[in-house]
Amino acid sequence: MKVLLLAGGDSSEREVSLNSGAAIFNSLKKLGHDVYAIDPSSGRSLLSAEGKFITGKMSVNVEAGSVPQIGAMALAKSIAGQELRDFEVVFLALHGGKGENGSIQNLLELAQIPFTGSDMKASAIAMDKATTKRLLESAKILTPKWAIYKITTGVIPIDVIKDVKKKFKLPFIVKPNDGGSTIGLTKVTKAQDIQKAFETALKESNETLVEDYIKGRELTVPVIDGQALPVIEIIPKSGLYDYEAKYTKGKTEYIVPAKIPAKKGKELQKAVFKVFEIVGASGLARVDFIMTKSGKSYCLEINTLPGMTDLSLSPMAAKANGISFDQLVERIVDSAVQHFKNR
Repeated sequence: MKVLLLAGGDSSEREVSLNSGAAIFNSLKKLGHDVYAIDPSSGRSLLSAEGKFITGKMSVNVEAGSVPQIGAMALAKSIAGQELRDFEVVFLALHGGKGENGSIQNLLELAQIPFTGSDMKASAIAMDKATTKRLLESAKILTPKWAIYKITTGVIPIDVIKDVKKKFKLPFIVKPNDGGSTIGLTKVTKAQDIQKAFETALKESNETLVEDYIKGRELTVPVIDGQALPVIEIIPKSGLYDYEAKYTKGKTEYIVPAKIPAKKGKELQKAVFKVFEIVGASGLARVDFIMTKSGKSYCLEINTLPGMTDLSLSPMAAKANGISFDQLVERIVDSAVQHFKNR
């Protein structure tokens, strides 16, 4: 097939996206597809003169927001152009920002081009953690107690700090409401650190989510079109699964399949299907949980465009289930084409 791979973007997760893109590009080529790759933040090709993918290490290391953002109208015209209409499927290797919040998905839907992952509505819901939590609560799925704070001035009001102190006991988590890869996340253990935690989160979003810190085992379950993959237990050596723990080799131990009772594993997989359904996700997604010592499982969030790097969780779970990276990539492509036909 003629495949267009989108990677990079202008979010803080650009480097992760480029690393996912490199792995996906190599896999698609091995599978025999005709692959092109562009960065939607600039419209430039991500392929060298030799036809090799330009990896994150070869690209300029940029700060969040420093990549020039392509205008929505220009991007829409580009996607609607005849050259892009010739592609049979678009593979999204974008993480965060417009690549994951439904913006790119909306443009591709309007252009009637098949693409991987969830549709615009599901992508927007999953990216908005507060909206996801409201849906979880309505479906009687446990999630940590939370509150959302919108701060548009860049200055954290004293009333917000007071409200957080009133509603939450230390420690608790402060993070961007629509961020990913735990960028901007802080575990607050001292009251005097609340403002700094908000300042960190506000660098990524003007909406900050505060939630209870639940002590327990961190578990995640990838799912692809109704098939739950093995449960993975995540054990960060620092005690907090932050950006460094996620993307630095040796910083985190992964146990797959997780050593939990079979009954608990089935309960988690059942919950995953429910979350997948209420959000309206499709293709590959991943749902994260915390399981307490007493066996209670709290759903944290759903990721509709999970990473596809050599350290990513979904390929790890797939491998434990006898599915190679290339086979997983092919299933994602097939899923995108099938969902497009079924619309």
